[in-house]
Amino acid sequence: MKKFLLMLVPMFFSIALMAQNRPGGKYINVGYSSQTLSFADDNDAFELKSKIGGTFNSGRTFYILNKPVAKMIYFGIDWTYIDLNYVQYKEEVVDEEESFVTHKAEAGMQVGPSVHIAPIDGLTFSTYYRYAPSYSMMFADSEFSGGYAGLNVAGISINYSAFGIGVEQRWGTAKHNFSLDVEDMEEEQEEKVSHKYKLSGPRVFLSFRF
Repeated sequence: MKKFLLMLVPMFFSIALMAQNRPGGKYINVGYSSQTLSFADDNDAFELKSKIGGTFNSGRTFYILNKPVAKMIYFGIDWTYIDLNYVQYKEEVVDEEESFVTHKAEAGMQVGPSVHIAPIDGLTFSTYYRYAPSYSMMFADSEFSGGYAGLNVAGISINYSAFGIGVEQRWGTAKHNFSLDVEDMEEEQEEKVSHKYKLSGPRVFLSFRF
């Protein structure tokens, strides 16, 4: 029995170090999103935490080297050409039997480096950092506002064959433009104002890579 176990050890390491098939280049992620919203210049005095949320993104990894490092490490550049995120905030109004609902969404893309480790055929561990330029939208109190958001995304995922799970953290800022109706002495005028928000929170997702 002891000799048999000693034979298995080099067999295991030889299998682990064999050249593996390169992980799939295309990916689709679908999952749950949580996000905190606060004023960027208010020292977090105002802060909302989402009640529900969802995310969808799809993209492609462009591998830099044809052959892996140490027969199992691949380096790439990720381009997520569709990145959608939605969350809903719900505030209970004090002394009233109603709630204040805010809808928040971002639509954009991501780009950044990634590292993929394939110790055995079919199993892949991935980690990445991406910058995500996005258009940020918010609908609150019957008013729509929107503007540019610069977001950072860092995460990890584990895939076996085409299926996997992952978690990532997003953070950044968004500048929203509002239109306010200001009553003048003679007529009603529209005034443009802007607010800068901080956004942060995790996203947990199912990952499909092929």
